[in-house]
Amino acid sequence: MIARHEVLLSLYGAWRLFLRDPRGLEWLDTSIEGFWKSFFCAVIVLPGYILWIAFASSGTGDAGFFRIVTVEGITYVIQWTAWPLLMAYLAPTIDRDEYYIRYIVAYNWSAGIQIAIYMIVLVVKFTGTASDGFLVTLGFVATVIILSYQWYVARVGLEVSGVGAAGIVAGEFVLGQIIHAIGQSMLQ
Repeated sequence: MIARHEVLLSLYGAWRLFLRDPRGLEWLDTSIEGFWKSFFCAVIVLPGYILWIAFASSGTGDAGFFRIVTVEGITYVIQWTAWPLLMAYLAPTIDRDEYYIRYIVAYNWSAGIQIAIYMIVLVVKFTGTASDGFLVTLGFVATVIILSYQWYVARVGLEVSGVGAAGIVAGEFVLGQIIHAIGQSMLQ
């Protein structure tokens, strides 16, 4: 089990990385045990994910409640495990296997910061004061900020070049879009 202070330290490390401070990695437990504990962030961000799915996603057709919960639940688990599994094979291929655990720990905890950004967009949407055009722009800006953050996490976590980090982020983004599209097709 993970202690509350470990969660807070890890989220603080993720925040430091968001601020482009490479010393944010020092706040993360990059041991094997810390690797497994970093997946606890999935539990932390789950309420935000549920809100995002409930209020910001596209229609789910005529899918019933049980089907939506089942498909979204499975999609969530796959989203949390697919990229770390793929990176377990990719990291040795790009000669970065010694940094794999550190990267995945940082990558997992960064989800706490990312969901906070999504929640800001959701709050602005529900204040009712923003136009549709502004919401689209805000969503785009949030996506750019998150992708830039993921780029930085890959760059410092794996110690790769900027281009290498961009390739890693592009790969993760494409994988995420494929998983999301498959999940959405199951709800139609």
